[in-house]
Amino acid sequence: MIHDGGKPTVIVVDDEATNLSFLKEILQDDFNVRLSPSGERALAFMEKSTPELVLLDIEMPGMNGFEVIRAIKKNPEWQEIPILILTGHDERDGEEQAFNLGAVDYIRKPISAGVVRARVRLHTELENHRKNLEGLVAVRTEQLEQMQDSILSMLANMTSFRDNETGAHIKRTTIYAKVLIENLMKKRHPNYLIDPKYADSVVKSAKLHDIGKVAIPDSILFKPAKLTVEEFEVIKKHAVYGAFILDSAIDELKETSYFLMVAREIIIGHHEKWNGSGYPAGIKGENIPLSARIMALADVYDALISERPYKKPFTHEVSMNIILKDAGTHFDPTLVELSLDVMDSFRDIALMHKDDHSFEVYEGLYI
Repeated sequence: MIHDGGKPTVIVVDDEATNLSFLKEILQDDFNVRLSPSGERALAFMEKSTPELVLLDIEMPGMNGFEVIRAIKKNPEWQEIPILILTGHDERDGEEQAFNLGAVDYIRKPISAGVVRARVRLHTELENHRKNLEGLVAVRTEQLEQMQDSILSMLANMTSFRDNETGAHIKRTTIYAKVLIENLMKKRHPNYLIDPKYADSVVKSAKLHDIGKVAIPDSILFKPAKLTVEEFEVIKKHAVYGAFILDSAIDELKETSYFLMVAREIIIGHHEKWNGSGYPAGIKGENIPLSARIMALADVYDALISERPYKKPFTHEVSMNIILKDAGTHFDPTLVELSLDVMDSFRDIALMHKDDHSFEVYEGLYI
């Protein structure tokens, strides 16, 4: 927006020079007044300097007022600019049409100086108030997002304290998921068209994927050996427990939270397999939410390159060979194919965010 000495800018559009001079005289004490004898010249001016308000005559040769309103409303940067129209007493139909197109008020001719000043002042003040509210909302939204991120980090830390894995596992898998989904956004495959809101929700949710492990007994969660079949059945329930934790939060909200719904998809679905042999529901293929398919790839890679009580860590090369072998059975094969070129970066991410214990890598047996 352009200001002259702190004054709001108003552009007056009228094909009659006497009207332009009169309106400038009326408004110049309180506003930076720019005059235009045609709609075309007014729009050209607005390309360089966006006004706070447009005062617009309807009946003009060439481009009339209705066409000017349409052009203004078509530009996303101008859509909120208040437009006041100048009409005669016999132009009632034109007033209605102008309102339908997006005008906010009208001033009848012959022009009254007091009415013009009052109406223009009112709508510039309303527009300024709207912008201030938008600014406050933006600040409040940012504060809420920061609070949400802090709560997510707290919950993720709680999960890491209750797991035999470390906080580094949560950090690594979150970064892997971010790399994978940003790669999908860039490649724009027709089956994987992702908007920024969804991508952001997936990345934020990734750190919660194992939150259900807080409900698993210590004797199983911290067992320093490979689990028995019965114990593994218990550990598998963490996906359902995690979804239950989120369901209680979702039920408390008056409106469904998009972020929480994406988080739930990841929590309950990241152990599902492409061929339907996963858990807890045994769903398969594209019935598995994309967010969960992405998380599965990130989570399994990290499990492969990490040390466990029953296994040593695998190399990046061995881990990638396993993932390639399991594309189409465990993993979404197209997702794997699209992700291969960026998964080379996983090696550096893993080395940058090591576990607290030694990151000694060797060629081990796949379990």
